[in-house]
Amino acid sequence: MDSFPLDDKVRKSTIETFRRTLDGQYAFLDMASVGSTIDQGKWDVPDVDLRKVLKEAESKAYETDREFHDEMALVFRLVGDAHTGYRSGCYHSAFSFYHPWSYNVLVGTTTGQQHVQLGSLTSTDAAYTGKVSEAIGRTPADLIGWTITSIEGEAPVSWIMKFAGSKVGLAKDAQIRFNRATARLGVNPDGSIRSSAGPVSLSSGMEAPPKPTRHIVVQSPDGKETLDLQVPWLAKKSASTPTFVDAASFYSNVCLAQNAAFESLTLDVEVSRVDITKEELLPATNTLTYPNTTENSYGNGYPKTVHSGELTSFYMIDETTGVASVPTFSNGGDEEKCKARIKDPGAVAAIGTGGPAGPTFFCFIMEMNDGYQALKAAGAQKLILDWTDNGGGWGDLGFATVALLFPDVVRDQARFRMSPFAEALFKDAFEKDLNQTEPLTMFGPANFLDPKTGSIPLPEDAERLFLSSKAGRTETYGQYSSRYSDLVSIVDGGGIFDETREHNTWNATGIAKPTQPLFPVQNVMLMTNGLCGSTCAHAARLAVDHVGIRSLVKGGLANSKPFTFSTFPGGNVVDIPQIFTDLQKLGLDKHELAPQPFLNRVSMWRVNAGVGYSKRQDLPAEYAYAPADCRMDITEETFFPPNSWRAAIPFFEGCRGGNTPTPTPTPEKCKPLIVQE
Repeated sequence: MDSFPLDDKVRKSTIETFRRTLDGQYAFLDMASVGSTIDQGKWDVPDVDLRKVLKEAESKAYETDREFHDEMALVFRLVGDAHTGYRSGCYHSAFSFYHPWSYNVLVGTTTGQQHVQLGSLTSTDAAYTGKVSEAIGRTPADLIGWTITSIEGEAPVSWIMKFAGSKVGLAKDAQIRFNRATARLGVNPDGSIRSSAGPVSLSSGMEAPPKPTRHIVVQSPDGKETLDLQVPWLAKKSASTPTFVDAASFYSNVCLAQNAAFESLTLDVEVSRVDITKEELLPATNTLTYPNTTENSYGNGYPKTVHSGELTSFYMIDETTGVASVPTFSNGGDEEKCKARIKDPGAVAAIGTGGPAGPTFFCFIMEMNDGYQALKAAGAQKLILDWTDNGGGWGDLGFATVALLFPDVVRDQARFRMSPFAEALFKDAFEKDLNQTEPLTMFGPANFLDPKTGSIPLPEDAERLFLSSKAGRTETYGQYSSRYSDLVSIVDGGGIFDETREHNTWNATGIAKPTQPLFPVQNVMLMTNGLCGSTCAHAARLAVDHVGIRSLVKGGLANSKPFTFSTFPGGNVVDIPQIFTDLQKLGLDKHELAPQPFLNRVSMWRVNAGVGYSKRQDLPAEYAYAPADCRMDITEETFFPPNSWRAAIPFFEGCRGGNTPTPTPTPEKCKPLIVQE
């Protein structure tokens, strides 16, 4: 991949497409330039002046074509927003790169010291494991459970933190990036345990490793043997990579678009609403001593599964504590079977807005309600919402998940940065995109609710909400100032939650809208590892900021303070299909400020177009720092998710210094109790 000199024509075209997209639609363009200073400098991000970076890149001397595209991917990653990023179709997506083991970062239960352990095998490819065995003189499976004492000559924990700072771009909080970099276990809807490696070990949708091997030193569990290893990487061709036979055909077939037609540029585009961080699950290999199922993993009859749905599962972990495991706010399953459960068939036709999400949208909501009710019937008095590694999904499903538990939950709101091109976009969308169930674009009236009326805005409301110079407010960050629209609520999925309107969600599902909390507010606790993003972040902010439930994060550096319980909330994300085809539908693709399709094959280009707010109105949720009430270490025991549920129970009573459960109850909320030494 380093055999190609810089393609200057592609560079110029790519930079111009970046610039027009950012200038026209990127909500945080100004804020990113001074990101390190926002909210009293609490965020772990550098200042990224994207305007300046692109200007410098126009004339920079890149030794190879890959160097240019790698730098562009890194620049957008440093913003710390998974809703904004770039991947080249050849340099970042043609291959995945595998290190033999995942890395488990654990805190010793007796020592309190954090260490890194070789975990599951990332590949069972016999040819690869054979080459690794030949290179290191040992079978990779035999080293599972060994402790890493050095990575590239550095202490393992600090090396991983440094790696995460540049290679994990989905969070502004360093502790969340640290968690994302390495291995995690999760719970599938059927109660089985899944394993993810993290980019330290499995580089998918990223730059190639800097060297063909990684230098590690490992020590046996008994401490009697130490190995100094140069471990080779495996490069595996991605399934979507076009065929090539040599370097020339690789560049023409994989790096460049097949022809000028836009459709050829969208074939490899990942537009998943859930797995926006592009992560692969590990094969079923030895994961040390952890059970492979949730049911009865404590050995005393608990956890007990009380409900298992298509995408979620619900457990009792003792006589009075329930867990709702929700790894996604997506929807799926058998549509015909789902339709039979819907009480108002007309609601399915009315759900086109923002998707369409389809009938299984309502079945997800019924699945959540069935699980909550099953927990209540089983005797649950306390509820842990485990939203660990939840990458988001439909915004309306995240809202519904909270609205099923508590009455009078209000939708969060957003603003849009009103550049000259954004004004043209909203003006045309409010004139031409008026279908309320199947809007053509993400910018027509049906994609929004007017907070003043609770209804879809009328075409004439465009002036008041978006276009008038008096709409919204002007904000200045560093040397840049922009006008932002008035507040609107973004519709994402199409659910109508106003019970006075026809085909609303409550009628469609047959669920009574809550008039009182299903569980007392102080008896509900959110648990994440910080990797609760997009829709999950907005739902978490509703539950914590507005409703006032407790929050607990797990992981990060040992003995650190509680970090943020969610990440990349954003507002309204536009991917390649929206960036280009929405403009075509409105006849804006030839506008003088419109971004033009890439000349090279691109697997991802997205920006955050909406500025979502939570309880605070001075800053959008993306930049409003909100740490959890409490934090727990990930130990050899709590690395297994059901064990982390059990360890979370004492945190209902509060926490000392943010990390240790208090011995006595605290009244309203699990706020850190700072102990004076």
